[in-house]
Amino acid sequence: MIQSKLIVGNKVIDFSEFPEAATLRKVAEDGVCTTYCNNEYLSSQLTETPVGRYMLLAQSAKCFVDCELEVHRTGAPVMLMTLAKHSDNVLRTRQQEERFWETGDVCLSLFPQEDTVVNHCKKGKSLELFNIVIAEQIVRQLAERHSDELDRFCQDFDRGEVFYYTKPNTQASRKLINVFRSVEHCNEMGNYAEKYIEANVLDCLSMMINGTNNSEEVLSPVNLVLSDKVHEAREIMTTQYQNPPSLHELATMVGTNECTLKSAFKQEFGETVFQCLFNHRMSLAINYLKDTSWPIAEIGLLLGYEYQSHFCTAFRRKYGMSPTDFREGRENSVR
Repeated sequence: MIQSKLIVGNKVIDFSEFPEAATLRKVAEDGVCTTYCNNEYLSSQLTETPVGRYMLLAQSAKCFVDCELEVHRTGAPVMLMTLAKHSDNVLRTRQQEERFWETGDVCLSLFPQEDTVVNHCKKGKSLELFNIVIAEQIVRQLAERHSDELDRFCQDFDRGEVFYYTKPNTQASRKLINVFRSVEHCNEMGNYAEKYIEANVLDCLSMMINGTNNSEEVLSPVNLVLSDKVHEAREIMTTQYQNPPSLHELATMVGTNECTLKSAFKQEFGETVFQCLFNHRMSLAINYLKDTSWPIAEIGLLLGYEYQSHFCTAFRRKYGMSPTDFREGRENSVR
């Protein structure tokens, strides 16, 4: 929930719910909600666009008099990636932090359940921000996979304070601006929008984390975007193990090329794509041999081996014995 008040000189205009004042209209379509406010003091627009598990928040305001716009937010803790698409050097304060926003400024920040920001606006000045909002739960989910890069943010969520990770007036690189634009217009990708935004949000986050570390290098162990792709590739191979895609098909499915996928997969998991497939099949084979009385040939077919001999050869290569020997009681020697 957002509550706001406009301070003009000694006059305080209290909005029960931002921006419930003067002329107001809301348009909600496909989950997109745009709120407009226009009065003699202020013209503002706030657009919230949910895409997949992320929220995109576009804010713009222009003041017709010297004023202060105070916004108080309560809700779930979030991480914010912010780009100032336009700003006439507007001062914003938040818990003793003051920052003059200029066009092209970028910021990575974290906000608890409750915080207050004050925009100090001069007559004729304007501000236009685009924000990528990542809920705390999503950051924690990402941290399970990228602990080295994201654990510190989880720890900061636990503290319940406002954190700014980017120095004031950090200018976005052209590449980062292009990623922000891709995210902003992701709905133009149609049915592919959710997958498209996932990659671009992680790409944006990767670059912004590197920016806070004063590093131009790709994040370790692999770039967040590429890491997500190889995890998706592994999931595809372990769910489609009966009829797996070729390496070329797999790379296309996750949005990369064969060479990049091969090297990144090996770096992330310590094995090749097809070693992963082989090990997954053999793990299932052990379970089937132990827990069922199905014929060896049938188990081989279930695992994607057309011929029993091929399955037996693969099993022996992995465990040093045939499936029959394993089932007959020599499983204790299998490691």
